[in-house]
Amino acid sequence: MTATRPRRRGKRAFFAFWVVAGSALGNDSPDPGWRVVLVPAFERPSLHEKIPGSDLAILAVARPGQFGLLEYATTRGAMRWARELAAKKGEAWLAAADVEIRRGKGRVIDRILITGENPLLSSLVVSPAFYQRFEPLLGAGFHVIVPQRNTIALYPRLAGHIPPREAGALLRSHLIASHPVSPEVFRATRGGLEADGILTEE
Repeated sequence: MTATRPRRRGKRAFFAFWVVAGSALGNDSPDPGWRVVLVPAFERPSLHEKIPGSDLAILAVARPGQFGLLEYATTRGAMRWARELAAKKGEAWLAAADVEIRRGKGRVIDRILITGENPLLSSLVVSPAFYQRFEPLLGAGFHVIVPQRNTIALYPRLAGHIPPREAGALLRSHLIASHPVSPEVFRATRGGLEADGILTEE
Protein backbone atom coordinates (compact mmCIF):
# COMPACT_ATOMS: atom_id res chain seq x y z
CA MET A 1 0.00 0.00 0.00
CA THR A 2 2.73 2.46 0.89
CA ALA A 3 4.48 1.75 -2.39
CA THR A 4 1.52 3.07 -4.40
CA ARG A 5 1.25 6.45 -2.68
CA PRO A 6 4.16 8.19 -4.44
CA ARG A 7 2.86 6.86 -7.75
CA ARG A 8 -0.60 8.34 -7.11
CA ARG A 9 0.92 11.67 -6.16
CA GLY A 10 3.00 11.54 -9.31
CA LYS A 11 -0.10 10.94 -11.44
CA ARG A 12 -1.93 13.80 -9.76
CA ALA A 13 1.00 16.14 -10.31
CA PHE A 14 1.27 15.12 -13.95
CA PHE A 15 -2.48 15.61 -14.48
CA ALA A 16 -2.37 19.06 -12.86
CA PHE A 17 0.56 20.02 -15.04
CA TRP A 18 -1.26 18.77 -18.14
CA VAL A 19 -4.39 20.83 -17.32
CA VAL A 20 -2.36 24.00 -16.71
CA ALA A 21 -0.28 23.47 -19.83
CA GLY A 22 -3.39 22.76 -21.89
CA SER A 23 -5.01 25.99 -20.73
CA ALA A 24 -1.89 27.99 -21.45
CA LEU A 25 -1.65 26.56 -24.95
CA GLY A 26 -5.37 27.03 -25.66
CA ASN A 27 -6.02 23.30 -25.96
CA ASP A 28 -9.19 21.34 -25.25
CA SER A 29 -9.94 22.34 -21.62
CA PRO A 30 -12.96 24.71 -21.78
CA ASP A 31 -13.13 27.72 -19.52
CA PRO A 32 -15.43 27.30 -16.45
CA GLY A 33 -17.63 30.05 -17.92
CA TRP A 34 -18.83 27.84 -20.77
CA ARG A 35 -22.49 26.75 -20.68
CA VAL A 36 -24.82 24.86 -23.02
CA VAL A 37 -27.37 27.48 -24.06
CA LEU A 38 -30.38 27.82 -26.34
CA VAL A 39 -29.61 30.23 -29.20
CA PRO A 40 -31.37 31.24 -32.43
CA ALA A 41 -30.56 28.92 -35.31
CA PHE A 42 -29.53 31.76 -37.61
CA GLU A 43 -26.40 32.32 -35.49
CA ARG A 44 -25.25 28.80 -36.45
CA PRO A 45 -21.97 28.49 -34.47
CA SER A 46 -19.65 25.78 -35.76
CA LEU A 47 -20.18 23.67 -32.62
CA HIS A 48 -23.90 23.10 -32.05
CA GLU A 49 -26.61 20.48 -31.65
CA LYS A 50 -30.09 20.41 -33.15
CA ILE A 51 -33.22 20.32 -31.03
CA PRO A 52 -35.72 17.67 -32.20
CA GLY A 53 -38.47 19.27 -34.28
CA SER A 54 -37.02 22.79 -34.10
CA ASP A 55 -36.11 24.93 -37.11
CA LEU A 56 -35.51 28.16 -35.21
CA ALA A 57 -33.31 27.27 -32.22
CA ILE A 58 -30.23 25.15 -31.55
CA LEU A 59 -28.00 24.28 -28.60
CA ALA A 60 -24.48 25.70 -28.45
CA VAL A 61 -21.70 26.11 -25.90
CA ALA A 62 -21.14 29.77 -25.08
CA ARG A 63 -19.91 32.27 -22.53
CA PRO A 64 -20.44 36.03 -22.24
CA GLY A 65 -18.35 38.02 -24.71
CA GLN A 66 -17.89 41.70 -25.42
CA PHE A 67 -20.70 44.19 -26.11
CA GLY A 68 -23.38 41.84 -24.77
CA LEU A 69 -22.65 39.18 -27.39
CA LEU A 70 -21.88 35.52 -26.77
CA GLU A 71 -18.57 33.83 -27.52
CA TYR A 72 -19.02 30.31 -28.84
CA ALA A 73 -16.81 27.32 -28.08
CA THR A 74 -15.21 25.46 -30.97
CA THR A 75 -13.06 22.84 -29.23
CA ARG A 76 -13.92 19.15 -29.35
CA GLY A 77 -15.45 17.89 -26.16
CA ALA A 78 -16.80 21.30 -25.08
CA MET A 79 -20.42 20.15 -25.41
CA ARG A 80 -19.81 17.05 -23.32
CA TRP A 81 -17.84 19.01 -20.71
CA ALA A 82 -20.52 21.71 -20.44
CA ARG A 83 -23.30 19.12 -20.10
CA GLU A 84 -21.39 17.42 -17.29
CA LEU A 85 -21.04 20.78 -15.56
CA ALA A 86 -24.79 21.41 -15.94
CA ALA A 87 -25.50 18.06 -14.29
CA LYS A 88 -23.29 19.02 -11.33
CA LYS A 89 -24.20 22.71 -10.97
CA GLY A 90 -27.79 22.86 -12.25
CA GLU A 91 -29.43 23.00 -8.83
CA ALA A 92 -27.19 25.89 -7.73
CA TRP A 93 -27.90 27.78 -10.98
CA LEU A 94 -31.66 27.36 -10.46
CA ALA A 95 -31.37 28.55 -6.85
CA ALA A 96 -29.72 31.75 -8.07
CA ALA A 97 -32.42 32.52 -10.66
CA ASP A 98 -35.51 34.68 -10.10
CA VAL A 99 -38.39 32.17 -10.20
CA GLU A 100 -41.98 33.45 -10.00
CA ILE A 101 -44.71 30.84 -9.50
CA ARG A 102 -48.28 31.87 -10.33
CA ARG A 103 -51.29 29.90 -9.17
CA GLY A 104 -54.76 29.98 -10.68
CA LYS A 105 -58.05 28.42 -9.63
CA GLY A 106 -57.76 25.93 -6.82
CA ARG A 107 -54.20 27.11 -6.16
CA VAL A 108 -53.03 25.07 -9.16
CA ILE A 109 -49.84 26.37 -10.77
CA ASP A 110 -50.63 27.78 -14.21
CA ARG A 111 -47.33 29.53 -15.03
CA ILE A 112 -43.75 29.75 -13.86
CA LEU A 113 -41.62 32.67 -15.02
CA ILE A 114 -37.82 32.63 -14.73
CA THR A 115 -36.00 35.89 -15.34
CA GLY A 116 -32.56 37.38 -14.76
CA GLU A 117 -29.77 39.47 -16.19
CA ASN A 118 -27.48 36.49 -16.75
CA PRO A 119 -26.93 36.24 -20.54
CA LEU A 120 -26.63 32.47 -20.07
CA LEU A 121 -30.02 32.10 -18.35
CA SER A 122 -31.21 29.67 -21.04
CA SER A 123 -28.57 27.19 -19.83
CA LEU A 124 -31.06 26.32 -17.06
CA VAL A 125 -33.32 24.47 -19.51
CA VAL A 126 -30.46 22.11 -20.42
CA SER A 127 -29.71 21.10 -16.85
CA PRO A 128 -31.18 17.81 -15.56
CA ALA A 129 -32.11 19.72 -12.40
CA PHE A 130 -34.51 21.83 -14.49
CA TYR A 131 -36.76 18.88 -15.33
CA GLN A 132 -36.39 17.35 -11.89
CA ARG A 133 -37.56 20.56 -10.22
CA PHE A 134 -40.44 21.61 -12.48
CA GLU A 135 -41.95 18.30 -13.67
CA PRO A 136 -43.52 17.62 -10.24
CA LEU A 137 -45.04 21.12 -10.30
CA LEU A 138 -46.25 21.27 -13.92
CA GLY A 139 -46.61 17.65 -14.98
CA ALA A 140 -44.87 15.56 -17.61
CA GLY A 141 -44.03 17.28 -20.89
CA PHE A 142 -44.57 20.81 -19.58
CA HIS A 143 -44.17 23.68 -22.04
CA VAL A 144 -40.98 25.74 -22.16
CA ILE A 145 -40.73 29.09 -23.98
CA VAL A 146 -37.51 31.11 -24.27
CA PRO A 147 -38.51 34.20 -26.30
CA GLN A 148 -35.32 36.08 -25.45
CA ARG A 149 -32.26 35.30 -23.43
CA ASN A 150 -33.43 36.84 -20.14
CA THR A 151 -36.86 35.15 -19.99
CA ILE A 152 -38.04 31.55 -19.62
CA ALA A 153 -41.78 30.86 -19.33
CA LEU A 154 -43.17 27.48 -18.28
CA TYR A 155 -46.76 26.23 -18.61
CA PRO A 156 -48.43 22.91 -17.78
CA ARG A 157 -49.00 20.97 -20.99
CA LEU A 158 -52.14 19.27 -19.68
CA ALA A 159 -53.89 22.66 -19.58
CA GLY A 160 -54.12 22.31 -23.37
CA HIS A 161 -52.97 25.76 -24.40
CA ILE A 162 -51.11 28.89 -23.38
CA PRO A 163 -53.48 31.81 -22.67
CA PRO A 164 -53.68 33.81 -25.95
CA ARG A 165 -52.84 37.16 -24.34
CA GLU A 166 -49.73 35.68 -22.73
CA ALA A 167 -48.71 33.90 -25.92
CA GLY A 168 -49.01 37.21 -27.76
CA ALA A 169 -46.99 39.05 -25.12
CA LEU A 170 -44.22 36.43 -25.27
CA LEU A 171 -44.18 36.62 -29.06
CA ARG A 172 -43.89 40.41 -28.99
CA SER A 173 -41.11 40.09 -26.42
CA HIS A 174 -39.28 37.89 -28.91
CA LEU A 175 -39.83 40.22 -31.86
CA ILE A 176 -38.53 43.36 -30.12
CA ALA A 177 -35.75 41.74 -28.05
CA SER A 178 -32.15 42.85 -28.44
CA HIS A 179 -31.16 39.21 -27.98
CA PRO A 180 -34.04 37.03 -29.24
CA VAL A 181 -33.92 33.26 -28.87
CA SER A 182 -37.01 31.54 -30.31
CA PRO A 183 -40.78 32.00 -30.74
CA GLU A 184 -41.20 28.23 -30.48
CA VAL A 185 -42.97 26.31 -27.73
CA PHE A 186 -40.90 23.37 -26.49
CA ARG A 187 -41.94 20.30 -24.57
CA ALA A 188 -39.67 19.33 -21.68
CA THR A 189 -38.68 15.66 -21.38
CA ARG A 190 -36.11 13.81 -19.31
CA GLY A 191 -33.97 13.61 -22.42
CA GLY A 192 -34.14 17.34 -23.20
CA LEU A 193 -36.34 19.69 -25.20
CA GLU A 194 -38.51 18.92 -28.22
CA ALA A 195 -40.24 21.56 -30.35
CA ASP A 196 -44.02 21.37 -29.89
CA GLY A 197 -45.38 24.41 -31.73
CA ILE A 198 -44.92 28.11 -32.19
CA LEU A 199 -46.33 31.24 -30.51
CA THR A 200 -49.09 33.19 -32.21
CA GLU A 201 -51.03 36.31 -31.27
CA GLU A 202 -54.40 34.68 -31.89
